[in-house]
Amino acid sequence: MIQDIPDPVDLFPEAAPTPGDRVLAIRRDGVALAPWTPVCVASVPLVRVGGRVFFLGAAPGMDFGSPQRLRALPDAGERFAAFCALHLAHWLLAHRHCGRCAAPLAREGACLRCPECGAEAYPAIAPAVIVGLTHQGRLLVTRYADRPYKGPALVAGYCEVGETAEATCRREAREETGLTVTRLRYFASQPWGLSGSLLLGFFAEVADPRFVLADGELAEAAWLAPAELPPPPDAAGPLSLTAAMIAAFAKGDAR
Repeated sequence: MIQDIPDPVDLFPEAAPTPGDRVLAIRRDGVALAPWTPVCVASVPLVRVGGRVFFLGAAPGMDFGSPQRLRALPDAGERFAAFCALHLAHWLLAHRHCGRCAAPLAREGACLRCPECGAEAYPAIAPAVIVGLTHQGRLLVTRYADRPYKGPALVAGYCEVGETAEATCRREAREETGLTVTRLRYFASQPWGLSGSLLLGFFAEVADPRFVLADGELAEAAWLAPAELPPPPDAAGPLSLTAAMIAAFAKGDAR
Protein backbone atom coordinates (compact mmCIF):
# COMPACT_ATOMS: atom_id res chain seq x y z
CA MET A 1 0.00 0.00 0.00
CA ILE A 2 1.02 3.63 -0.29
CA GLN A 3 2.58 3.72 3.20
CA ASP A 4 4.86 0.75 2.48
CA ILE A 5 8.10 2.65 1.93
CA PRO A 6 11.58 2.02 3.41
CA ASP A 7 12.23 5.52 4.75
CA PRO A 8 10.70 6.94 7.94
CA VAL A 9 8.36 9.94 7.77
CA ASP A 10 9.43 13.02 9.74
CA LEU A 11 6.60 15.52 10.34
CA PHE A 12 7.32 19.26 10.54
CA PRO A 13 11.11 18.87 10.27
CA GLU A 14 13.39 21.74 11.08
CA ALA A 15 14.68 22.41 7.55
CA ALA A 16 15.41 25.12 5.04
CA PRO A 17 14.57 24.41 1.38
CA THR A 18 17.30 23.00 -0.83
CA PRO A 19 17.39 21.67 -4.42
CA GLY A 20 15.42 18.43 -4.65
CA ASP A 21 12.75 19.54 -2.20
CA ARG A 22 9.10 20.04 -3.18
CA VAL A 23 6.56 22.84 -2.74
CA LEU A 24 2.88 22.02 -2.22
CA ALA A 25 0.17 24.60 -2.80
CA ILE A 26 -3.58 24.37 -2.17
CA ARG A 27 -6.32 26.49 -3.72
CA ARG A 28 -10.07 26.11 -4.17
CA ASP A 29 -9.48 24.70 -7.65
CA GLY A 30 -7.15 21.95 -6.45
CA VAL A 31 -3.57 21.25 -5.41
CA ALA A 32 -0.23 21.63 -7.14
CA LEU A 33 3.23 20.23 -6.52
CA ALA A 34 6.46 21.65 -7.91
CA PRO A 35 10.22 21.29 -7.39
CA TRP A 36 11.66 23.94 -5.10
CA THR A 37 13.73 26.69 -6.73
CA PRO A 38 15.02 29.97 -5.26
CA VAL A 39 11.99 31.84 -6.67
CA CYS A 40 9.54 29.66 -4.72
CA VAL A 41 7.83 30.57 -1.47
CA ALA A 42 8.42 27.78 1.07
CA SER A 43 6.68 28.87 4.26
CA VAL A 44 6.30 25.70 6.36
CA PRO A 45 8.30 22.44 6.23
CA LEU A 46 5.61 19.75 6.32
CA VAL A 47 7.20 16.34 5.79
CA ARG A 48 10.63 14.82 5.24
CA VAL A 49 10.93 11.39 3.62
CA GLY A 50 14.46 10.26 2.88
CA GLY A 51 16.42 13.38 1.99
CA ARG A 52 13.49 15.29 0.47
CA VAL A 53 11.35 17.85 2.31
CA PHE A 54 7.88 18.97 1.25
CA PHE A 55 7.01 22.60 2.03
CA LEU A 56 3.71 24.44 2.10
CA GLY A 57 4.18 27.35 -0.25
CA ALA A 58 3.88 28.51 -3.85
CA ALA A 59 5.83 28.52 -7.09
CA PRO A 60 5.44 30.41 -10.36
CA GLY A 61 3.28 28.72 -12.98
CA MET A 62 1.95 25.93 -10.77
CA ASP A 63 -0.55 23.59 -12.43
CA PHE A 64 -3.53 23.06 -10.10
CA GLY A 65 -5.76 20.03 -10.34
CA SER A 66 -7.38 17.18 -8.44
CA PRO A 67 -5.46 15.79 -5.43
CA GLN A 68 -6.03 12.38 -7.02
CA ARG A 69 -3.11 13.23 -9.33
CA LEU A 70 -0.72 12.64 -6.43
CA ARG A 71 -1.48 8.92 -6.75
CA ALA A 72 0.39 8.92 -10.07
CA LEU A 73 3.72 10.18 -8.71
CA PRO A 74 6.23 7.54 -9.85
CA ASP A 75 8.49 7.51 -6.78
CA ALA A 76 6.97 5.64 -3.81
CA GLY A 77 8.57 7.83 -1.14
CA GLU A 78 7.55 11.04 -2.89
CA ARG A 79 4.01 9.73 -3.34
CA PHE A 80 3.49 8.95 0.34
CA ALA A 81 5.24 12.15 1.43
CA ALA A 82 2.89 14.14 -0.79
CA PHE A 83 -0.13 12.46 0.82
CA CYS A 84 1.15 13.25 4.32
CA ALA A 85 2.05 16.81 3.33
CA LEU A 86 -1.44 17.34 1.90
CA HIS A 87 -3.01 16.10 5.15
CA LEU A 88 -0.92 18.50 7.25
CA ALA A 89 -1.38 21.42 4.85
CA HIS A 90 -5.18 21.13 4.96
CA TRP A 91 -5.04 21.03 8.76
CA LEU A 92 -2.81 24.11 8.98
CA LEU A 93 -4.94 26.14 6.57
CA ALA A 94 -8.13 25.23 8.46
CA HIS A 95 -6.71 26.14 11.89
CA ARG A 96 -5.30 29.64 11.58
CA HIS A 97 -7.15 31.01 14.62
CA CYS A 98 -7.81 29.72 18.12
CA GLY A 99 -11.18 28.02 18.50
CA ARG A 100 -11.42 29.31 22.09
CA CYS A 101 -10.53 33.00 21.80
CA ALA A 102 -10.01 33.57 18.02
CA ALA A 103 -6.42 34.79 18.37
CA PRO A 104 -3.98 33.79 15.60
CA LEU A 105 -2.28 30.47 16.30
CA ALA A 106 1.48 29.98 16.24
CA ARG A 107 3.11 26.69 15.26
CA GLU A 108 5.49 25.06 17.73
CA GLY A 109 6.79 21.87 16.17
CA ALA A 110 3.80 19.60 15.51
CA CYS A 111 1.52 21.74 17.69
CA LEU A 112 -0.47 24.92 17.08
CA ARG A 113 -0.51 27.05 20.21
CA CYS A 114 -2.54 30.12 21.06
CA PRO A 115 -0.29 32.89 22.49
CA GLU A 116 -3.29 34.50 24.22
CA CYS A 117 -5.08 31.68 26.08
CA GLY A 118 -2.59 28.82 25.76
CA ALA A 119 -4.93 26.44 23.90
CA GLU A 120 -3.17 23.74 21.86
CA ALA A 121 -4.20 21.92 18.69
CA TYR A 122 -2.59 18.89 17.08
CA PRO A 123 -3.12 17.47 13.57
CA ALA A 124 -6.60 16.00 13.28
CA ILE A 125 -7.08 12.44 12.04
CA ALA A 126 -10.53 11.18 11.04
CA PRO A 127 -11.12 7.44 11.62
CA ALA A 128 -13.09 5.72 8.87
CA VAL A 129 -13.90 2.16 7.85
CA ILE A 130 -13.83 0.24 4.58
CA VAL A 131 -15.99 -2.87 4.48
CA GLY A 132 -15.61 -5.72 2.01
CA LEU A 133 -19.08 -7.31 2.01
CA THR A 134 -19.02 -10.96 0.94
CA HIS A 135 -21.64 -13.59 0.10
CA GLN A 136 -21.02 -17.15 -1.08
CA GLY A 137 -17.57 -16.43 -2.54
CA ARG A 138 -18.43 -13.05 -4.10
CA LEU A 139 -17.44 -9.51 -3.13
CA LEU A 140 -19.71 -6.46 -3.40
CA VAL A 141 -17.80 -3.90 -5.53
CA THR A 142 -19.25 -0.41 -5.85
CA ARG A 143 -18.68 2.93 -7.58
CA TYR A 144 -19.27 6.36 -6.05
CA ALA A 145 -21.91 8.66 -7.48
CA ASP A 146 -20.50 12.14 -6.82
CA ARG A 147 -16.77 11.89 -6.07
CA PRO A 148 -13.71 12.65 -8.21
CA TYR A 149 -12.52 9.07 -7.74
CA LYS A 150 -14.43 6.84 -10.18
CA GLY A 151 -12.54 3.58 -9.69
CA PRO A 152 -13.77 0.45 -7.91
CA ALA A 153 -14.77 0.97 -4.28
CA LEU A 154 -16.15 -0.86 -1.27
CA VAL A 155 -18.69 0.25 1.31
CA ALA A 156 -17.03 2.90 3.48
CA GLY A 157 -17.68 5.77 5.86
CA TYR A 158 -16.48 7.86 8.79
CA CYS A 159 -16.85 6.81 12.41
CA GLU A 160 -19.31 8.92 14.36
CA VAL A 161 -19.03 10.15 17.95
CA GLY A 162 -19.63 7.34 20.44
CA GLU A 163 -19.35 4.66 17.74
CA THR A 164 -16.91 1.75 17.53
CA ALA A 165 -15.31 0.88 14.20
CA GLU A 166 -17.36 -2.32 14.14
CA ALA A 167 -20.59 -0.38 14.68
CA THR A 168 -19.61 1.96 11.86
CA CYS A 169 -19.21 -1.03 9.54
CA ARG A 170 -22.70 -2.26 10.34
CA ARG A 171 -24.26 1.18 10.02
CA GLU A 172 -22.55 2.04 6.72
CA ALA A 173 -23.49 -1.34 5.22
CA ARG A 174 -27.10 -0.77 6.22
CA GLU A 175 -27.25 2.88 5.07
CA GLU A 176 -25.48 2.42 1.72
CA THR A 177 -26.82 -0.98 0.66
CA GLY A 178 -29.52 -2.09 3.10
CA LEU A 179 -27.43 -5.20 3.87
CA THR A 180 -27.06 -6.71 7.34
CA VAL A 181 -23.60 -7.84 8.46
CA THR A 182 -23.41 -11.29 10.07
CA ARG A 183 -19.67 -11.86 10.64
CA LEU A 184 -17.09 -9.09 10.84
CA ARG A 185 -13.31 -9.51 10.83
CA TYR A 186 -10.46 -7.00 10.76
CA PHE A 187 -8.10 -6.92 7.75
CA ALA A 188 -5.66 -3.97 7.88
CA SER A 189 -5.35 -0.20 8.33
CA GLN A 190 -3.95 2.70 6.30
CA PRO A 191 -3.29 6.44 6.68
CA TRP A 192 -4.88 8.23 3.74
CA GLY A 193 -3.81 11.84 3.32
CA LEU A 194 -6.31 12.69 0.58
CA SER A 195 -9.07 12.67 3.17
CA GLY A 196 -7.04 13.15 6.36
CA SER A 197 -8.16 9.72 7.52
CA LEU A 198 -6.98 6.59 9.24
CA LEU A 199 -8.77 3.84 7.33
CA LEU A 200 -9.68 0.58 9.06
CA GLY A 201 -10.43 -2.31 6.72
CA PHE A 202 -12.84 -5.14 7.55
CA PHE A 203 -14.40 -8.03 5.70
CA ALA A 204 -17.97 -8.97 6.58
CA GLU A 205 -20.38 -11.66 5.47
CA VAL A 206 -24.05 -11.07 4.69
CA ALA A 207 -26.76 -13.74 4.70
CA ASP A 208 -29.14 -12.07 2.23
CA PRO A 209 -27.38 -10.58 -0.85
CA ARG A 210 -30.27 -8.41 -2.03
CA PHE A 211 -29.11 -4.79 -1.78
CA VAL A 212 -30.70 -1.37 -2.27
CA LEU A 213 -28.62 1.74 -3.06
CA ALA A 214 -30.79 4.03 -1.00
CA ASP A 215 -28.76 7.03 0.20
CA GLY A 216 -27.43 8.20 -3.18
CA GLU A 217 -23.76 7.85 -2.26
CA LEU A 218 -23.21 4.88 -4.60
CA ALA A 219 -23.92 4.92 -8.33
CA GLU A 220 -23.75 1.15 -8.79
CA ALA A 221 -22.82 -2.09 -7.06
CA ALA A 222 -22.36 -5.70 -8.12
CA TRP A 223 -21.48 -9.05 -6.56
CA LEU A 224 -18.29 -10.23 -8.29
CA ALA A 225 -16.46 -13.53 -8.17
CA PRO A 226 -12.66 -13.47 -7.70
CA ALA A 227 -12.04 -13.90 -11.45
CA GLU A 228 -14.31 -10.92 -12.19
CA LEU A 229 -12.68 -8.42 -9.84
CA PRO A 230 -11.10 -5.29 -11.39
CA PRO A 231 -7.33 -4.68 -11.31
CA PRO A 232 -5.88 -1.94 -9.07
CA PRO A 233 -6.70 1.55 -10.42
CA ASP A 234 -3.12 2.77 -9.89
CA ALA A 235 -0.20 1.87 -12.15
CA ALA A 236 1.98 1.13 -9.12
CA GLY A 237 -0.37 -1.60 -7.89
CA PRO A 238 -2.73 -1.70 -4.89
CA LEU A 239 -1.80 1.62 -3.25
CA SER A 240 -5.09 2.07 -1.41
CA LEU A 241 -6.58 -0.12 1.29
CA THR A 242 -9.60 -0.66 -0.98
CA ALA A 243 -7.39 -1.97 -3.79
CA ALA A 244 -5.43 -4.14 -1.35
CA MET A 245 -8.65 -5.66 -0.02
CA ILE A 246 -9.97 -6.40 -3.50
CA ALA A 247 -6.62 -7.95 -4.47
CA ALA A 248 -6.56 -10.06 -1.29
CA PHE A 249 -10.07 -11.34 -1.94
CA ALA A 250 -9.16 -12.19 -5.54
CA LYS A 251 -6.20 -14.28 -4.29
CA GLY A 252 -8.19 -15.94 -1.52
CA ASP A 253 -6.12 -14.15 1.14
CA ALA A 254 -8.99 -12.25 2.81
CA ARG A 255 -8.89 -13.28 6.44
